[in-house]
Amino acid sequence: MRAPALLCRFIVVLGALCAWCPSSSALAQAAEAAREPSDVRALTRLVHRSSTAITEAQASELTLTLTEAAVRPIQTWVRTAGTLDASGRVLTTFLRSPEAELVQVGQRLRTYSVASRTQMQQARVTRVTPEAGGARVEATLTAARAAGPRYLMEIVVERGPFLSVPNVSIIEEGGNRVVYVQRAAGEYLARTIHTGLEGELYTQVTDGLAEGDQVVSIGSFFVDADNKLKGGSEEP
Repeated sequence: MRAPALLCRFIVVLGALCAWCPSSSALAQAAEAAREPSDVRALTRLVHRSSTAITEAQASELTLTLTEAAVRPIQTWVRTAGTLDASGRVLTTFLRSPEAELVQVGQRLRTYSVASRTQMQQARVTRVTPEAGGARVEATLTAARAAGPRYLMEIVVERGPFLSVPNVSIIEEGGNRVVYVQRAAGEYLARTIHTGLEGELYTQVTDGLAEGDQVVSIGSFFVDADNKLKGGSEEP
């Protein structure tokens, strides 16, 4: 007696499958569409937005910081190692070109013992002697130190005042340099810039920004990632 019941169930299931399956004409249309060339990039391309928005909560959590594009001094730090003479006052080092051309008498520097970078001391460049391939540099400490181990030297080279932004604001992208400019509260726009001198903390901007523009410094990589996820685009 169970056979008729099983047969009835089979008929019901078969009917449901027939109702779900597309008709032969629908299948033919689908096959024809599959044979047609398709623009894969168009199917996967993100929708472009003019800017990206960051909520106050996100900005607070990231300690999102804005810095003004402004004319400020740009410094280059020339790092080298030197030896201290018997007097404990004069450090000597040899610098190769092109760094040697940046160093001049009177420039200030910081110096640390190789054994301990916690004890920093100030000094000034007191002599630059050109030699083959570079220059020999002498610096005089503000106070005598015990002679012996080698010392690390950071010579501060002032390159001049330039329109600049913090190095941390700049994102390298496909050969371009991009910063995020605040357009309104919580709204940031990607902008390509052209740069010049690269200092220790700031980079010269030769095109793409105006003095007074507010750019994201701390948190720029988060804003960039958020922009890309939302399909943001650069300012035209």
